[in-house]
Amino acid sequence: GTGFETWKKFDKDLARELSMFFAGKLYSREVISQKQRELCAVAALTVLNREEELRLHIHAARNVGATREEIAEVIFQMLVYGGAPVMVEGLKVAKRALQERGEWVEKEA
Repeated sequence: GTGFETWKKFDKDLARELSMFFAGKLYSREVISQKQRELCAVAALTVLNREEELRLHIHAARNVGATREEIAEVIFQMLVYGGAPVMVEGLKVAKRALQERGEWVEKEA
C-alpha cells in the first residue's frame, strides 16, 4: 500500500498530520507545476532505488500530464547520478507501471 496506509497502522493522528503537510502545504506550492514535482520525485526515487515508491510516482506523473517519453527521459538522465544499475531498474519499474495502466507499447530494438 501507500506510505499513508502504512503510517496509519502506527499512528493515525500523526499520519493525518504528515499527509496534510505533504498535500496541504508542500505539494500545493505553485513554484513548480505538479508535473514538474512528480518528475522530480521520479528522478529522486530512481537514484534512491525505491522501486515501490517510484512505481506510485510514475502513476502520479502520468496522472498530472507527464508523457511516457518524459518519464523515461528523466530515468535515463539518472544514469549520471545513480549509475546504470539504478537506471535499468527504474526503466523496469516504469515498464511495469505503464503495463498496469495499459499504456505499454513495445518499441523495436
